[in-house]
Amino acid sequence: MPGTASPNMDRAEYEESLKVFWDFSNVLSTAERKERVEGERETNLRNAKKMKQKGLTSEDIAEITGLTKEEIEGL
Repeated sequence: MPGTASPNMDRAEYEESLKVFWDFSNVLSTAERKERVEGERETNLRNAKKMKQKGLTSEDIAEITGLTKEEIEGL
């Protein structure tokens, strides 16, 4: 558990264990953010495809979804 040093652990070992813990925590955080961004992109692509089928212009779809016109035209 970070923040708790065992009686047999010296200061350097304790600080290294904290560094490892925070590095691992940051890796997980980054992975979660990347997964969320990828999920949002997939949702935007699905919605853009539906909008395109409904006849909205690529410009309007790009404005609504944040996708590029090239991405939309490739659907």
